[in-house]
Amino acid sequence: MMPPAEGSGNGIKVFSFDVDGTLVSQGFADAVWLQGIPKAYAEKEGMSFEQAFEFVKSEYEKIGENRIEWYKIDYWLRKFGLEIPYEQLFKKYECEIKIYDEVESVLEVLKDEGYELIISSNAATEFIDFQTQPIRKFFSHVFSATSDFGEVKKSNNFYAQVCEILRVKPQEVVHTGDHWVFDFINPRKIGINAYYLDRNGNAKADEKEKKNEIKVKNEEFVISDFNGLLDVFVR
Repeated sequence: MMPPAEGSGNGIKVFSFDVDGTLVSQGFADAVWLQGIPKAYAEKEGMSFEQAFEFVKSEYEKIGENRIEWYKIDYWLRKFGLEIPYEQLFKKYECEIKIYDEVESVLEVLKDEGYELIISSNAATEFIDFQTQPIRKFFSHVFSATSDFGEVKKSNNFYAQVCEILRVKPQEVVHTGDHWVFDFINPRKIGINAYYLDRNGNAKADEKEKKNEIKVKNEEFVISDFNGLLDVFVR
């Protein structure tokens, strides 16, 4: 059993979760951006999917993930002249949404234990809402760094604002996500109890320590699925 995070037990009020790679797989988002949009563009321009894919990908790269437009699907639909609502595109790839197996049962346990559950994601609100419909009932708030705060990444400031809105101290929050910097390092910098979700077992302590100057002891805050949270805070 892993050691409880500092301030756990009655001191924890809120559990926060990332979305892509945490609550749901990356498949839906990839299908929309890398299949749906290129395919629609190919049909509009009368070109092959391969040609459209290369063009669309190059346009993505020109903007880059450090600009807010990168995350706005309406921006890209307008840019490529695609006269289809994003809802239609989402519906087409709905079958690609996969909520990880243990997610709902763990959320239910945490909810029953009296914790407040929230979503804290970098994804745009449209993507969050569509992918989390089956489990939306568990969450009191949904926070999107890009849609709600105009930030391209989940910074220290993003987490601080979330705590302020919820009127809780960082030490009263547990956040879980699959990005080492944006879901683990940044929230921990302001005092949030963060857990790094490594579903595929790809985390390497030596790489983390080299890149982020984090001691190997923080491996105790690496979990392979949500059941790791129950081991600490419930069981």
